[in-house]
Amino acid sequence: MVATVRALKMHGGLALNELGTEDLDALRRGVPNLLHHVRCIRDTFGLPCVVAINRFPPDTDREIALLTELCGQLGVNVVLSTVGGRGGEALAREVVRLCETENHFRFAYELDAPVEEKITAVVRRVYGGAGAEILPTARRQIRELEALGFGGL
Repeated sequence: MVATVRALKMHGGLALNELGTEDLDALRRGVPNLLHHVRCIRDTFGLPCVVAINRFPPDTDREIALLTELCGQLGVNVVLSTVGGRGGEALAREVVRLCETENHFRFAYELDAPVEEKITAVVRRVYGGAGAEILPTARRQIRELEALGFGGL
């Protein structure tokens, strides 16, 4: 998962012209969406996850420490990335390490489920929605796909 302090602070309500200043409260407000995606990778899909922070010069050590702490509470490592030459080495090492660990990959739905059930499962398990509203045109397209054999796997 890749994130920037700037984007997280923007999610936390800061205006574009304020992103270059340290604001731990805005960062804290912006982190829940990132953590939702981390949980989804880990809990829904059963995969290990690393958060890569593309660090920019205005990012402060305190902001990076807060982000590292919040991700660490979920048991997820944060790796700083200043990609370009050696700037991506630590991230590459962590990705390789995670690839070599045991994982329990699973889909968000049963493979043999009908297409509509798969869509509903993704809406619920990945996006946290109550369900999917499938319009008549989409419902017709789903039936056509299932008639072609795409309903199961």
